[in-house]
Amino acid sequence: MNERITKRLIILSVFLSSVAVIGYEILAGSVLSNLLGSSIYYFSLIIGFFLAALGIGGWLSAKIKEGIYEKLVFVEVLIALVGGSISTVLFGAYAYFFSFFGNLKFPDIIAFLGGLAGAQLLFTAFSLFFISFVGVLAGFELPLYIRILSEKEILKDAIGRAFFWDYIGALIISVSLPIFFFANFGLIKTSFLIGIINILAAVFVLAASDIKKGKIILPIVFIAVFLVNMLGFINGESLELFFEKKQFGDREILYHINSPYQRLTFLKASDGKISLYINGQRQFESGDWDAVYHESFIHPAMSLALKHENILVLGGGDGLALREILKYPDVKKITLVDIDPAIISASSNLGFMKALNNSAFFDPKVNVVISDAFKFVEQQKKEKYDLVFVDFPDPTDDGLSHLYSKEFYVLLKSVLAENGVSVIQSEAYFGSVQKAILATLESAGLVGIPYHPPVYDFFDQNFGFSLVCMNSCSKNDFKNLAVSVPNIIFKNNKLSDIFSIEPISKYSMGEPEVNSIFHPTIFKLMGDVFAQHYLQSRPIADIFGQIKTSQEQTKNKFLKEFFITPDIAI
Repeated sequence: MNERITKRLIILSVFLSSVAVIGYEILAGSVLSNLLGSSIYYFSLIIGFFLAALGIGGWLSAKIKEGIYEKLVFVEVLIALVGGSISTVLFGAYAYFFSFFGNLKFPDIIAFLGGLAGAQLLFTAFSLFFISFVGVLAGFELPLYIRILSEKEILKDAIGRAFFWDYIGALIISVSLPIFFFANFGLIKTSFLIGIINILAAVFVLAASDIKKGKIILPIVFIAVFLVNMLGFINGESLELFFEKKQFGDREILYHINSPYQRLTFLKASDGKISLYINGQRQFESGDWDAVYHESFIHPAMSLALKHENILVLGGGDGLALREILKYPDVKKITLVDIDPAIISASSNLGFMKALNNSAFFDPKVNVVISDAFKFVEQQKKEKYDLVFVDFPDPTDDGLSHLYSKEFYVLLKSVLAENGVSVIQSEAYFGSVQKAILATLESAGLVGIPYHPPVYDFFDQNFGFSLVCMNSCSKNDFKNLAVSVPNIIFKNNKLSDIFSIEPISKYSMGEPEVNSIFHPTIFKLMGDVFAQHYLQSRPIADIFGQIKTSQEQTKNKFLKEFFITPDIAI
């Protein structure tokens, strides 16, 4: 073959290999962040392990003395097979660890918690081992490509050319993965597509080589690995649903979608209750959970506010907060801001969601804006709102930290009207996250008043909210107030009951840190995301069934020994 064509084929293989290798690295970081939160931590961990593995692979490549083309083709095909399945393997391992752990029985709560910690440790260790294995294989590639090119040209030119196209491939895939691939295909399908890219790299190496042995077998191997990746791509959605089913037990999956921002899964339990999980974190459950959370979130502020004319909802893409706000006849305009059009579409068009939110998105008073909430509030120069409801997901990773920052609360202050009122979803009542929110509000010149639902269950419905008033307010202002619209939880409870439990913490250690864009701290307070996902993925009765103690004993031990939030006098 013409030497010029040979060099071009090898350079093209270098480019495609780089695309694949960086793609696997980003995919691994995205999957682990998706499953375990704390994206900076897991991306850093993956980068560290992957780079070390690349170094090991590069070192081992020096031991190859002959048959470079054959070895390189073998490595490319093996990476295509293993790397192409990287998302499937990680998601599958996560789901199977949940499923396997859910079938175990433990003698007491200590053994249960130890087992839960062990399950996370095993999953993390397995994930890092698998990712490192892919990295070692990938480490063989570039040194072997350079050795092949150095046979065709001067070594310094070969090194420069190989590194140039290697870095160009890294740039292209780094930009295109979040913008195009993740948005259109999701993590599992993208993984298999990158595996196909690796196969193409192997084909070009074979075309550039003078391999004679195995020329009949190699095309068969190429076709087999190509078909594995293609079948994985075609069945990507089915694989996702299968793993979701494993993770969430016997509940029926009503709807599942991967958006560019998150995994959305709507489930239906045997008792008919419908739940939404975002990246494995429960966002709502129909019935008592829904009523307790959303009525507590909306009605205290609506009862206190002097005006209801112009209202802003940040987050809340399920429409359940809208449902409660629209009960007030004097509401004139509601602006709902959510970054993810997928959840708006699901909540607007799925029949069961329209039934839950009373078709709130079709009310002419509602205006939906697809935008990052931080940017939206930052751009509000003249608009002032009588009420602002901040309904963000819990800050399980640093990607959400800016929405709980001092800088965001300064902007929030700027959009509240003179007598404006705001409520911030604050995870657990007077837990470490809410304490950080209150401290951050204070640093922004706002006073936050913590409150809880009037119907309070520390174990299952431990919701915390922070009330902010532009004009000073206190819990005494609620003594003579009542909810004036139809509701469930305030029928038999006074509005002032949201302050009936005094926050008492024996775990308080110093002042909570202020969370800011420049010093994000709040996501570190969320505790063990793996454990939270497990506990939220199953009914409480099923979790109690794993532990051979009475339900009441189990609950008490959970309160004392597991939750990082403080003891509360109930």
